[in-house]
Amino acid sequence: MTISQTKSYKNIFLTIFLAAAILLCGLLILHFAPLPKRDILATGFLADIVVTFPVAYYFLIIRPNQLKMRRMLLVISACLLVAYLILPPHQKYYVLQIRQISALLELGFLIYAISKIKSIISVYKQQETEYQDFGYDLSKSLVAVLGDSLPVKMLASELIILRFGLGFWKKFRPMSSNIKQFSVYKEAGYAGFFGVILSVFLIELVIVHLLIMRYNLLAANIVTLASAYGLIFLIGNFSALVKSPILFLPDKILLRVGFRWRSLVNINNISSAEKIGYSYEADESCFKGSLMKNSANVLINFKHPVTVDRIYRKPIMVDKMIVSIDQVDAFLLEIRNQNC
Repeated sequence: MTISQTKSYKNIFLTIFLAAAILLCGLLILHFAPLPKRDILATGFLADIVVTFPVAYYFLIIRPNQLKMRRMLLVISACLLVAYLILPPHQKYYVLQIRQISALLELGFLIYAISKIKSIISVYKQQETEYQDFGYDLSKSLVAVLGDSLPVKMLASELIILRFGLGFWKKFRPMSSNIKQFSVYKEAGYAGFFGVILSVFLIELVIVHLLIMRYNLLAANIVTLASAYGLIFLIGNFSALVKSPILFLPDKILLRVGFRWRSLVNINNISSAEKIGYSYEADESCFKGSLMKNSANVLINFKHPVTVDRIYRKPIMVDKMIVSIDQVDAFLLEIRNQNC
């Protein structure tokens, strides 16, 4: 069972704060520590970076969201890079010994992926649909060329986030007027929520950068770059919500919430769709696909289980779900009209 979206954001901010606290406190201790004790303190600082933070990341991000443990390899790699850049030479030796294990594998995969860019673009153009399901089409293209493996799926997820986060200004080509669209973020008040979160994030980013910069400019830049990725994720998430509405296609409906999840469902596979209140309590077997906690306003039941594709996680089969949809009455009417 995954945590709510609000708590997920809270855990993300807590993780970023912990990373900044470890770096700031460690650098301060090393700066003011007596020279004879500096080496052992630097080793302890190394342990905080490559052990304490990854463990905290596991309990704040991996475990609550039921992500694969193999994702920890990327986190540890990033921690090793930070440790190598800011720690004294003696501790850098330890970092290099650990890092050598995975460096060659990562480099080999990167070279292989780059060599296949033309093939990936070609396959993507073949799979691209008129209703602009970018994330799904890109994932399928990467899997078709590079293979169905965890690193490939994670690469696809990161590229999707970067596309929406860095290319938030770029529009997709217009869809056919016959395809009816329903947004999912307006009535939930997510635009205002996003504005508040973004403002707090930027203020915190500037304050943390200025504090760390007083003691170590390189460390401040590293923390800022790491936080910038979180900013890209936030912007990409909102951009995907705006550009990826629910679509009524011929005999099908594409249910989705940004790049978080999507499910292409046959209209005749919907046994019922009903309006629910925001206080509705879904049972454990129900897929919670609403944008925010307590924002679901539609319950959909299926005759046969449907597949839900999720970013960073494996697909699941569900026979009912709750979703948050703007213009809910018009949405339910459209289902009845096409399902009769």
